[in-house]
Amino acid sequence: MKKTLSSAIAIAIATSFGSQAIAVEHNAVAEQSRTDLINYFQNKHPNRPFADYINGIYGYDEDRRMQWQAEEEFPQYEEFVERGEELFNRDLNAYMGCMVGSDRGVAHIRPSYPYFNEQTQQVVTLEGDINRCRTEAGLKPFAWKRGDIAHVGAFLGYEARGQKINVVIDSPGAAAAFAAGEREFAEPRGQLGLACASCHVYNASRQARSDILSPVLGHVSHFPVWRGKWARASGDGLGTLHRRYEGCHKNMRHTAYEVQGEEYRNLEFWHAYISNGLEINAPSYRQ
Repeated sequence: MKKTLSSAIAIAIATSFGSQAIAVEHNAVAEQSRTDLINYFQNKHPNRPFADYINGIYGYDEDRRMQWQAEEEFPQYEEFVERGEELFNRDLNAYMGCMVGSDRGVAHIRPSYPYFNEQTQQVVTLEGDINRCRTEAGLKPFAWKRGDIAHVGAFLGYEARGQKINVVIDSPGAAAAFAAGEREFAEPRGQLGLACASCHVYNASRQARSDILSPVLGHVSHFPVWRGKWARASGDGLGTLHRRYEGCHKNMRHTAYEVQGEEYRNLEFWHAYISNGLEINAPSYRQ
């Protein structure tokens, strides 16, 4: 398994000697990493269907699953999804025709992200394009991580529920972004010497104090998420994926990267690709 998480790193290093090597294997390496991760979790938990990984820790603990299902019957995030719909429709002309997938309707926007932009050679995220479209329309961009940007993201996720994640890697640049994201996930960071994989691959399903460590498969399917911890702090529990990255890095005593910076965008690109084939179920409640 650890060899699998290092495979794309080796390919990334090869780019320093030219892009031809990565061009040959760009999708094969990424798909091997994805397949090996799926096989790892299915071997570890053979009775858990792949499709259930969108439900995170609630596939490991029946009592918590029942509590979560009860929470989802009357979700606290519902009013904020409605708020996101209002915000989106208020500036509809800024988004439609600007955001990828919008030509096919609102429900197709969220499944179109993240993607690799061949012109800029950068990964583009949903939140990144929300603010790009706002800026290009002469509107003030939203603050990152929480608030209006999470509300709009939650609305777009809700509209896309049931559609499957389908991130495409079809160029050397996209393959290099995937490899960089895998490196961020797999390599130890911070004062504690932990990797993201330490918790979310090798120790997934185990307890850390009173919490259960979640599997990396399916993480991105339910963001923005409503976290009980965040709600207790501010009343609005919705937050973006990069907000969660930042929090995890702080817990690891690792200096957090800039939200929507290249490191986190590459990590999201990798994170989304390895969950290809899973349904979007955003937003969702998490503890």
